[in-house]
Amino acid sequence: MEQSNNSNRIGKWLKDVIINHRKGLQKMYGETKLELDQSLQRPIKRGEEMARKLVTMGCGIEVAKDLTLLTLYDVAILIDDSESMIYGESGTRKNTLIQFIDHITEIYSMANESGILAMRFMNSRRGKKNWTGKSQAYLDGHSFIGPTRIGTELKKKILDKFVIKDPNQSKPLLVLIVTDGAVEGERNSHLKNVIQDCVNELEASGKGRDAVSFQFSRIGSDPGAAMLLEDLDEDPDLAEYIDVLPSEFDLESLLADKWFVLPKILLGAILPKVKPLHLKPLA
Repeated sequence: MEQSNNSNRIGKWLKDVIINHRKGLQKMYGETKLELDQSLQRPIKRGEEMARKLVTMGCGIEVAKDLTLLTLYDVAILIDDSESMIYGESGTRKNTLIQFIDHITEIYSMANESGILAMRFMNSRRGKKNWTGKSQAYLDGHSFIGPTRIGTELKKKILDKFVIKDPNQSKPLLVLIVTDGAVEGERNSHLKNVIQDCVNELEASGKGRDAVSFQFSRIGSDPGAAMLLEDLDEDPDLAEYIDVLPSEFDLESLLADKWFVLPKILLGAILPKVKPLHLKPLA
């Protein structure tokens, strides 16, 4: 009986988001009750298992239910691999990056057994598809060097490949962008233009604007990165498509309590109006 109740609860939650909050997802999952019942069979089953695992790991019941929304999404990560990620904050930025990737991978792999759809770097052709592992060994072998061309590399390595030029996209894509510095090597306005152009192209193609969402996080205390995130967060033209981890928060410290910050990172761009997760600055 308990299993049936959990299944019904998660099914009701996923349908509520699709019908009432992210209506553009109906283009991928259907509009009628019959269509949704059919398309959500696997996400509901996966979500039921996911919620159970999350609770045993110390996650609260309501947050675990919320996180099952990830069963509807593919996730891609774009990583700032500029040199400052190695040397900034006395070398701690890279350790924070490893924690960030591993926490995200651990949770998302419960939603999708194939793992992270794509892990890409701003300054390297290297990358991984269907990532499910630990990241330290991989990042230890990576060369961190180059500028922070977020808009250019976001378009080339994530959006063109998995969204704009993919006519067979079957799930909406949540893009997580993690950076430690200000934009370099491109105009400051380019990132905004890339996001806006992507949304416009999705509308024109019939996929709809909900086919992609963006979340930005900052590692370290670089003031240029803080200003970048603040400008994005305050831009009224982008508010519907993006979420920003507030620049005053120390991601390294927050990751010590992953159930405090990870729901914000993983759900903020998807559910900004449904259940805002208000973080309090660290004392």
